[in-house]
Amino acid sequence: GINAEYGGEGKGEELALTDITNGNGCLTRYKIDGVLQHFGRVGRFQIVLITLMSIIATIAAWRILFDLFAVKNNFDWKCTELGRELNCTFVEGKMPCDVEQNKALEKNGEIGNGLFWEFSNESIRTSIKSEFPLSCKNHAKFTFASSIFFIGAFFGVWAFGRLSDMIGRRKTLLISLSFCVVQAWLIPFFKNIYVYLACRCIDGAAFGGYFLIGFVLEVEYAPPKYRNILGTALHFITSIGMALIAVWGYVFPIWSTYAIALAVPPTLMLPILYFFTPESPRYCLSRGQEKRAMALLEKVAEQNKHEMPPNCQLYEEIDQSASLVDVMKNPRLVICGLINMGGWFMTSLVYYMLWFSAKNLAGSIYVNAAVLGAAELPGRVAAFLFMEKVGRKATFMLSLSFASICVLISIYDNTTSRKVMYGFGKALAGALWAVIYLYSSEMYPTKIRNLGSGIGSASARIAALIAPFIGDALVTSPIIPYVVVGVAGFLCTATFFYVPETGGKDLPQTLAEFDKLFDKKPPSDVKA
Repeated sequence: GINAEYGGEGKGEELALTDITNGNGCLTRYKIDGVLQHFGRVGRFQIVLITLMSIIATIAAWRILFDLFAVKNNFDWKCTELGRELNCTFVEGKMPCDVEQNKALEKNGEIGNGLFWEFSNESIRTSIKSEFPLSCKNHAKFTFASSIFFIGAFFGVWAFGRLSDMIGRRKTLLISLSFCVVQAWLIPFFKNIYVYLACRCIDGAAFGGYFLIGFVLEVEYAPPKYRNILGTALHFITSIGMALIAVWGYVFPIWSTYAIALAVPPTLMLPILYFFTPESPRYCLSRGQEKRAMALLEKVAEQNKHEMPPNCQLYEEIDQSASLVDVMKNPRLVICGLINMGGWFMTSLVYYMLWFSAKNLAGSIYVNAAVLGAAELPGRVAAFLFMEKVGRKATFMLSLSFASICVLISIYDNTTSRKVMYGFGKALAGALWAVIYLYSSEMYPTKIRNLGSGIGSASARIAALIAPFIGDALVTSPIIPYVVVGVAGFLCTATFFYVPETGGKDLPQTLAEFDKLFDKKPPSDVKA
């Protein structure tokens, strides 16, 4: 055996740690990053995994924006004869409950339900607003549908993140996607607003599991040199999915068929993931399952047509007892965790504020949705390029600073300039998502990586929960929301001066290795 330090990205990736001797001769202990780096480029194994996780990311994008066309406004309605007698008023471009005279018809608790207004049976486009029993009381629940998804996601990212650190990435991924499949098939067949809200809450909780775990699993199998590009690629696919939701809405104009169509992809993916998704070798080592971790890496070597390092024995310094109590004892990790949560919060707030307030922009809802989704793509590409050149930390700070500027300029009430700022803002928000997911997966030690990323993601869901209300507030107060979000973005940017850079470094396995991220001097190379 030999001692060597392998420079994955040219910055001191430790390949072989030390030599040990047993009855079979000399063995060399390798870290997982060292073994993956030994294999060289991304191979067939990673390509299959990336493909599977990209489909999962696309499904996640469709589930997030499901309400965009399921709860869309349907303007083909008219006042009934009774409604006209009681001062029901039709206003083009507005829903019945958006007209003040019509709200007054239910002031005494009456339920409309076709008494005062009705939707035209001639319309070829429907939504739950037109097919569910309509009343102004239910109208408020429809508005809440976009928020309740993120309430579920708030609890889901924490619960499934913790579960994945306990029973493994693979099992948790399958469990969370199963929840998604079950609720997806309930929605189109139970035309009840309470069932719909409950299903959307479960949908959000499931999303908090399969999307975050899929990303972490992909990162943990990526060679250090390619971790950036693989992480960015997954978010690039998510943006494409966001844009394609407009196609689903246009092709399936009847909301129930739209719901059924979007239930098919996760249903088909569940058995595929069962047979083709591997467990994480890092998780196996954290549970003392060295033989299983070695078998997984040997499978990577076989599919990528590479050989395992000679006389290889896996070795990671794992905090077997790492817990939230241990985390709280590390002031640096606590501070970085809070700053990271703030980064997740602002990323989500800017992103979803632009999504949910875009309904106020002029033009076709299908075109607007497609353009705003596609606007993220250049941001994802720019994030990859900048992370390669200046690192994760600087890329995030620059993106959030410019996104805050775009939000503040949107105060100017001009249709053209506001649309342009929304486009630039969405591109920058796309860059922020690419960075914050990758940065979180690289900052936390293995034992709490999913939990740490899950807590950060949960803070993002709180922001997403607030975002629809900010979009509504912009109708009556078009200045204050922009100012609050813009200023908060600059304050969050300032806090990131404290956190360490993670690019080009080993994924920390222990709390001690986390502290080493603050070391500015890379370890010196040792040649055999």
